Amino acid sequence: MKPVSSTGDYQLSFEERISYLYAYVRGEHASLRIARDYWDRIAKRALSLKVKKVLVVEDISEAITISEVHQLVTELSELPVKDIFVAFVDQFAQHKSINEFGMLVGGNRGLEVKGFESTDDAEKWLLSR
Repeated sequence: MKPVSSTGDYQLSFEERISYLYAYVRGEHASLRIARDYWDRIAKRALSLKVKKVLVVEDISEAITISEVHQLVTELSELPVKDIFVAFVDQFAQHKSINEFGMLVGGNRGLEVKGFESTDDAEKWLLSR
């Protein structure tokens, strides 16, 4: 899997799998600007491919703040992605509570997103949709 986007902040790779789009984002630092950029690229790729299922693996050691999560998810909910199922895996367990908050906000805004601890579990859920 070659990086589709490689900035000084992160690398984002995509793989078109049989039933869904797989996205892997890797970096060291987190900010609202960085997160907004790669989530926007993921959304645009899913929309351009007309896929209804996306598995996102995030491998970024830092996390954005809770207020930034709220702002990011609110902005994402304004995109035409409410009919896309998103399975999300964060490689850093210490981000679990902030990710759960983001999923709660997203669910309240009509987004179909669920978090997982493993890619296998995420894929099973996604394929059951």
